[in-house]
Amino acid sequence: MTKARSRAAPLLLGALVGSLVAARLATAVGCVLVAALAGTAAGARRPPLRSARLVGSGMALAVALNVVLVPGRPLPLLPHCSLEGLRLGTLLALRLAGAALAVHGLAAAWPGERAADELARLLSPLERLRVPVTQARAVLGLALRFAPLLAREAGRIARLQDLRAGRPPRGWRERFARRRAVVVPAMVNALERAERVGLALEARHYRLRPVRREGGRSAGPGRGWTWGLAGVALAAASLFWRG
Repeated sequence: MTKARSRAAPLLLGALVGSLVAARLATAVGCVLVAALAGTAAGARRPPLRSARLVGSGMALAVALNVVLVPGRPLPLLPHCSLEGLRLGTLLALRLAGAALAVHGLAAAWPGERAADELARLLSPLERLRVPVTQARAVLGLALRFAPLLAREAGRIARLQDLRAGRPPRGWRERFARRRAVVVPAMVNALERAERVGLALEARHYRLRPVRREGGRSAGPGRGWTWGLAGVALAAASLFWRG
């Protein structure tokens, strides 16, 4: 990974925090735009269609529920829906979109276990307060390494169950039963793999490596601080405008 891509990570973290705490439409829209631009600078590709559909359905559901459930002034063409609910639903949808774009960009800026290392480096001062940052970094690193493998294993089990059934599922009951037939063996396989990994780490006398306090030098003087200050400013602006 190039250093130019990793520089956008602090700005993406600021966009993520800003999206989670945004209470106004202007700050939410700003976080979405910053997350999209910073993700592009980090080399993030177009999100997968499945992820885009999942985020889009969540945004639509947020708007629909708020429009119907939040009391307020009725909309002109929809008397059972409120204008305040539309505003709150749109805000929640923008917050969800900004957080999703920020996480997608961070996956490109910090691929694989790099995310665990960088987050542990940022949170390393908390070790003075007896926060187990080093242990959490090891757990997160193992989770990031084995998550794709477990996903492929679950997909293989799902294909085997479809072949055993002899036909695609019909109706929501068959779909639910088919998914349940996948979850149980996938969970058993994950537990067995975790046990084997634990035994292997113990046999190799695995030890937790200390957290690296300082990152590598940036390509230009002051550029790393600029991105970091921009991310902090974005998160602080979202917190400040909550009132």
